[in-house]
Amino acid sequence: MNLFWNREERRLRALWRVLGQLLLVFLLGYLPFHLLRPPRGLPAWVAAEVATPLRTLGVIAAVILGRQWLDRRDWEAYGVRLDARGWRALWAGLALGAALLSAIFVLELAFAWVDVTGLRVTRLPVPFAAALALALFQDVCVGIQEELITRGSLLRNLSDGLGTARAVLVSSTLFALLHLGNPNASALGMVGIFAAGVLLAVARLRTGRLQAAIGLHIAWNFFEGAVFGFAVSGTRERVHVIAIAQGGPTLWTGGVFGPEAGLLGIGACLAGIALLFLLPRYPEPTGGTDAEADLPRARLLGDDRGSAPDPHRSLSDRQSQG
Repeated sequence: MNLFWNREERRLRALWRVLGQLLLVFLLGYLPFHLLRPPRGLPAWVAAEVATPLRTLGVIAAVILGRQWLDRRDWEAYGVRLDARGWRALWAGLALGAALLSAIFVLELAFAWVDVTGLRVTRLPVPFAAALALALFQDVCVGIQEELITRGSLLRNLSDGLGTARAVLVSSTLFALLHLGNPNASALGMVGIFAAGVLLAVARLRTGRLQAAIGLHIAWNFFEGAVFGFAVSGTRERVHVIAIAQGGPTLWTGGVFGPEAGLLGIGACLAGIALLFLLPRYPEPTGGTDAEADLPRARLLGDDRGSAPDPHRSLSDRQSQG
């Protein structure tokens, strides 16, 4: 049983917690949309707008169940805490994402790699302001669901078994694989998504709050697609503040996949990581997590002998046990 169960922590080992969480996400967040079809007569764009928030609710439910059944620890273990620092982290992530995509757009404009073809353009049968609000809502949903899975649950549990650095690499690899089926995916595009995953993980770890990664993810997607008109990981938004015609060398711009598949996008991720490392690293709150740098480095399937006390139990639990 040592292969599956940690007696001291009274829960499954890290590998099985990760696999169990991924299974819950698939069953609640993704499988229903492969089995169910939208009602006949419902416009395709309405079905698409409705599917994303419903999927987000499924993912949130899956993470809640995984936290209760598999992890048995509080939300702070995932970096979620609704305090002043959490709100500051959210705004900092939003600002960083907007700044990085603005830099990409300005550089491509300076090199004449993009041509502005229009302003306030939408293909939806609703006013421009409503279409832009819908795009933002979609990006908020995507940012929440993907960050809860990857930089929340998976990064936390992978860190238990692999240590922080390896957990960042593995979770970022899984993040890239989740985008492998996107339109126009390429090898360099997967490298760019991996780099974006590392950037988002560093945002989470340096600030001690998942909200930083959520804000960064939301702003990156929103400014990339709805504001500046780029493709967003292979998909096209139906509304643009600035409509563009993409030109220039695909190696640098990413072409039809978007900046993530180009050297400019990868460079922006590296610049963002460098900026985050210039900030002071905040310690973890005391209500259920420790600093990631001090996480136990036990094997994913190690035995219980000599294992360290669970650092993710609440402070009151540790005090009550002596």
